[in-house]
Amino acid sequence: MKHFLSLFLMLALAPLALQGQELSGNKIPDEDFYLMPSFAQGIVYLRGQSPAQGMVNICAVDQSLRFLDDKGTELAANDPDNIIRVRIDTVWFLRSGGAFYRLYPVSDEIGIAVRRDTRITRDVKKGAYGIKDQTSSIRQYSSLYAEGATQQLNASQPVAYTVTETISLYCRDAVAKFNKASLKKLFPAHKDDIEAYFKSGKKVPETVEDACALISTWLQ
Repeated sequence: MKHFLSLFLMLALAPLALQGQELSGNKIPDEDFYLMPSFAQGIVYLRGQSPAQGMVNICAVDQSLRFLDDKGTELAANDPDNIIRVRIDTVWFLRSGGAFYRLYPVSDEIGIAVRRDTRITRDVKKGAYGIKDQTSSIRQYSSLYAEGATQQLNASQPVAYTVTETISLYCRDAVAKFNKASLKKLFPAHKDDIEAYFKSGKKVPETVEDACALISTWLQ
């Protein structure tokens, strides 16, 4: 864990689903605030450095990697853009364009990548990183330790938020929009099949299962 901490202290897509919520008590459920149900043992792959290990999760509000220190305090990685991939338990995430994408492999190199964003809608206020924005990275409980600073919250102010998920394609470490142009680049031997698919009036799949099933036909 000390090795893990030292590394980090140095250191337009179609929506798949939309969920609106308004809660009292200034609390967002963990299943919406994070990308995983709970913190779990993970491996973080970094540019130009050895992998780091620790108890990790990913915040869907600000797309930051979160980890627990030896005392169980939740911290945010200072330089997330140095992260390439993260494995939490058995689930893989790819960092691309300032966000984390959960990977659903269809082959060794190609699959579906899903990005989840939780956006808080409230009065503009100072966020955990000193930036005034309507999307706050502050944990919606009594306080959050982010970059070594405790952020106090107003527990009486209700929180309204939305959760959106976006289906994309990935090939190795690159993420692309799920559209006709990207599919043709990814599957050049099936350009006619892809063209016929969209000409028939079919749309981009709305579920991960349907998206995986579709591209699997062009991998054969």
